[in-house]
Amino acid sequence: MAQYMGLNVEQNLDLIHPELLMADELFKLVDSDREHLRAFLTFVDSSVDSSTQKDYIKMKMNGAANGTDKLFFIFKDDKIIGCIDLHNMDFTNGKAEIGYWIHSSYAGQNIISKVVKEICTYSFEILKLNKLVIFADVENIPSNKVALKTGFKLVGTKLQDMVLHDQYRDMNEYYLLKNDFIH
Repeated sequence: MAQYMGLNVEQNLDLIHPELLMADELFKLVDSDREHLRAFLTFVDSSVDSSTQKDYIKMKMNGAANGTDKLFFIFKDDKIIGCIDLHNMDFTNGKAEIGYWIHSSYAGQNIISKVVKEICTYSFEILKLNKLVIFADVENIPSNKVALKTGFKLVGTKLQDMVLHDQYRDMNEYYLLKNDFIH
């Protein structure tokens, strides 16, 4: 971790700003867990080599420069195990959406809940945002649990809100306001 910039969550768990040289490691992570990730993520099928990940990192870096995105890689024991980002950032209205994923070998260890809390702290204290939103596929039980566990409130379900593998998917929408955030 010492060689990269980022946020420390706890010992051996960090959120790291992306660098292009991380594209190979990111691709290998996605490639090693395709079946698990594909269930709820649209990008998996198009991720065919490390150049795809390099393009993704460049897009997110451009978004960071434009003030619309912030991407962090989740590092555990100095290796990438997943991603978390802020996207659709709107500083005029003080809000952003959070997205995240983790390799299946790290699921169920409370890691995503910890990093979501860290992103909330960063968003409210550093970026001065007022509202964060999480969208979770209604069938993605772990993601829905993370939203609730980290203090987000369910707004409702957006029916047929996203297309995944040629099927319309229902999405639960959650929100968290700065004044309701408990560290």
